[in-house]
Amino acid sequence: MHLCLDILTFGSTIQPEMSKTQVPEHRDYGDVIRRTIEAAPSVSMAELLEATGLTRPGVLYHLKNLIAAGEVEYVDKTRGRSVRYRAAYDNRWVCDVSPEMSEHALWSELKDDVLDPHMTPEARTIHEYVFGEMVNNVIEHAQSATLTVTHRAHGGSTWVSVRDAGVGIFYHIAASENLPDEFSSIRKLQSGAFTTDPESHTGEGLFFASRAVDEFSVSSGGIAWITNNVVGDQTVKQIGSRGPGTSIVWRLQDETRRSLTGLFDFFSIVDDDDIPQFAVTSIAVAASEKGTQLLTRSQAQELLEGKDAFQVIILDFSNVSSIGQGFADEVFRV
Repeated sequence: MHLCLDILTFGSTIQPEMSKTQVPEHRDYGDVIRRTIEAAPSVSMAELLEATGLTRPGVLYHLKNLIAAGEVEYVDKTRGRSVRYRAAYDNRWVCDVSPEMSEHALWSELKDDVLDPHMTPEARTIHEYVFGEMVNNVIEHAQSATLTVTHRAHGGSTWVSVRDAGVGIFYHIAASENLPDEFSSIRKLQSGAFTTDPESHTGEGLFFASRAVDEFSVSSGGIAWITNNVVGDQTVKQIGSRGPGTSIVWRLQDETRRSLTGLFDFFSIVDDDDIPQFAVTSIAVAASEKGTQLLTRSQAQELLEGKDAFQVIILDFSNVSSIGQGFADEVFRV
């Protein structure tokens, strides 16, 4: 039984109910732009203006969001020609979500299109793990009727995205925890010990998934939390609003030898019963705070909130310009 509708295999035609220049009645301009781009190898700004009826700034606003979500990319951006745009994926599937949906069954259906035959066993294992964790989050937390999966293979790497149309991960956490804003949700997520459903989940899935691949991004509510494990960096960016939902995108080299087991071992400590426990966490301090100056005790307390379960906390102060005496005393006092 097919779980998803195969919307696009690059080089084929898009669904026939919408022509290149039609605009749907609900005027979802981001969707119109994406469908227009999908329907051709590449399109120009003039073609997008015609398809949407928007002004150039209006089209650019939606393009910025689509590019940030990993759905659209530039063509010939630096060659002195008119900029053109194309789909940033080879395949796209739209899947109905229900409580009976299984991430394992969905992976079984899509994996032959996602996994290159020449991938290392390590790459295959990591893609399966990350895909399962992200799809499970959609099924159990997103409150979305559909999820969209995209795939692209290019330059020895594979990109996969999982996007839902639900409440949005940062909004969901901020609302459930009475946080002051959606940005504060990132601080909750960073350690890997937080979940809005502790009876069913540990909260570790996103933590390990974001560290298992070369690049990983979570975009929701106009905020993108980006992890680059190649250079060891985490950043948070404002990307403009994309409406409801969450977009997860990851990239992994096809020839990677990164070990998922090794990753688990690094963040584990063996207990008295010789059982490995998730007891080590790592926090990119700059990505969890709104500024690069950390001065107060209250900032330190917010940073360390909920971290008591860990025996070892690794703090990465990259991109932090300065810390104050109160902050340092609260964090490092013995």
